[in-house]
Amino acid sequence: MPRISSISSKPRGHIADWERTQKPRVWKNQFRLLFIALLSLVMYAALPATLYFTARLIMEPEAGWQFWALGALITLVVSLVLGVILSATTRCSLCHGTPFFGHRCRKHALANKLPLLSYRASCLAHVLFTWKFRCMFCSTPYRLGPKN
Repeated sequence: MPRISSISSKPRGHIADWERTQKPRVWKNQFRLLFIALLSLVMYAALPATLYFTARLIMEPEAGWQFWALGALITLVVSLVLGVILSATTRCSLCHGTPFFGHRCRKHALANKLPLLSYRASCLAHVLFTWKFRCMFCSTPYRLGPKN
C-alpha cells in the first residue's frame, strides 16, 4: 500500500490562513485614536523644532528666540506626556493589550511594521494614512469609520 503524505507542497508557518484574511473590526473610540495619532505627529514635529530653536537661542541670545524655544519645548513635553498617558490607557478589545504603547514583549508576526520605525510609529502611520491597523500583540485588524 502506498504511503500518503499529509505534508502539502507549500510551506506553512504558524499563522493560519483565516488570520491573514479576517475582516477588520471597527475601533470603538475613534476620536481618541485619532487624537493619539495627531499628538504623535505634533510630538515628531516639535522635537526638531525644539532642537532648532534651542540652537538658535544659544547662537544668538539677544535675537528673541526665547519664546520660540520655550513654546516648542512646552509643545513637545505636553504632546509627549499626554500621548503616553492616552496610549497606555487605550486597550485592544480582544487581547486587552496596548497597541499604541510599546512593550518589550514579543510582537505578532502580522503586526504592522515599517522599516526604520517602531511598532508604535508604524501602527500610528497606518492609522493616519490607511485608517486601518493591526494590534501588535494579537494581530486583530481594526478600521476607522462607520459601523456597517
